[in-house]
Amino acid sequence: MVSIVLVTYNRAKRLRLSIQDILNQSFTEFELIICDDCSTDDTEKICLDFAAKDSRIKYFGHKSNLRMPANCNFGIQQSRYDYVAILHDGDRFRKDLIAQWYAALSQNESVGFVFNSIGVADGEDKLLSEYKEFPEGVVNKDYLLKEVFFRRWRFDSPVFGEAMVKKSLLKEKGLLKDTYGFYADVDFWMEVLHTHNAYYCADTLITGPSKDYQPQLFNYGMIKTFKFLYSMHFYHRKKAFADQPFRKLKELIFFSIQGFFCLNYTLLLLIKNYSFGAFIGAASALKSNILFLISWLALLVFYPIIFPLLKLFDAIKWLFKGGSRPSEQTAQFSEANPSSR
Repeated sequence: MVSIVLVTYNRAKRLRLSIQDILNQSFTEFELIICDDCSTDDTEKICLDFAAKDSRIKYFGHKSNLRMPANCNFGIQQSRYDYVAILHDGDRFRKDLIAQWYAALSQNESVGFVFNSIGVADGEDKLLSEYKEFPEGVVNKDYLLKEVFFRRWRFDSPVFGEAMVKKSLLKEKGLLKDTYGFYADVDFWMEVLHTHNAYYCADTLITGPSKDYQPQLFNYGMIKTFKFLYSMHFYHRKKAFADQPFRKLKELIFFSIQGFFCLNYTLLLLIKNYSFGAFIGAASALKSNILFLISWLALLVFYPIIFPLLKLFDAIKWLFKGGSRPSEQTAQFSEANPSSR
């Protein structure tokens, strides 16, 4: 048996499709826990209509906005079964998603969670692209944590937020940390990988709408996002190499270099896509780290040169693409949120 936790907030337009896909799963022995984070649209009505027709559905509507980690944790705490599938509103789920996840997790004792290839679709659910990370099968914990998570210079995640995990691990690891906001799941996957392998389903079992069609409903800002990811990666590197002092020193030096490049790239994106005032405001978020602040000051000095060069580069890139450019909101989303899934 499986507990499916579906977190939702103001996505009534697509939520009906997501719920119907879950109810159409070939694996039928599940409970569906819908956690509505104080939506102001028709989410409640849609969920109650479905619940009236299917006893497997439990709907919980919060009276105040808890934000994703607390909303997801609430659903996990309501779950009754040993395997918990975490899904997000607005996505489409292939009919054999839960069946494949359950088989992978229940048949592999060393595996803590299972995830899969993700697709991106347009407003009519036509597949635009796919993110295929690994071949089908068990992914070794040390490889996934140290050679994949730790080597991505923008600190992005190969796990796109939706996965099935053993409930015992959710209890053991302490659920999702509200400290990291929407990126709390990234921290959780790394936490699990300290002790357990993962399993990757190579089939594209989940498809999400492009950001042009379904824009973000959250925005922490580019610098705050960087600090979230930097902080959790720093913690997990120290933990992963705690008993190897020389390796830990080497990794932390490498991590510092990664952080330097990631921060400067983020600041350049901030200059290119936002106002001068937004760049100035970044200083207050970076002042707690002197090295971060020095990077910001260096770019401030050369701002009059950097800004027109970046705009010129953007214009040249646009011309070479035949004048077709994404919406400003979409461009800012994809650049400001390197681990958005």
